[in-house]
Amino acid sequence: MKLSISMFLLVSALLAGCASAGPPATSEELAEADAALRNAEAAGAAEEAPELLEEARVALAAARRASGEEARQRLLEARDYAAAAAAQAKAERLKRDAARLRREADDLERRAEEIRDQAGRPPSR
Repeated sequence: MKLSISMFLLVSALLAGCASAGPPATSEELAEADAALRNAEAAGAAEEAPELLEEARVALAAARRASGEEARQRLLEARDYAAAAAAQAKAERLKRDAARLRREADDLERRAEEIRDQAGRPPSR
């Protein structure tokens, strides 16, 4: 009797654990997270946001090992980290572009001033 009660409890616990895990993440969900990671890499996150990109990779790997709700949670984390990495990479690129454009604008202003000085005209400001 004692053995059958123990066996019943063990089987019940196993079944409860399987039921609460839920179905595995779908291939679409995995593909979305993979795509977000590829987009981050294409945006230059490996150079500009390596920590965030690594977090995305770790979360995606954890999602592949997990099941049910945990897998979905890890997939969301992977997508969020990948999106943050892509955004940071884009922001860094835009900052560099803005600095370059500022330097170019300053150079053009200096040239215009030199031309005005050579022509003997007053500045237009």
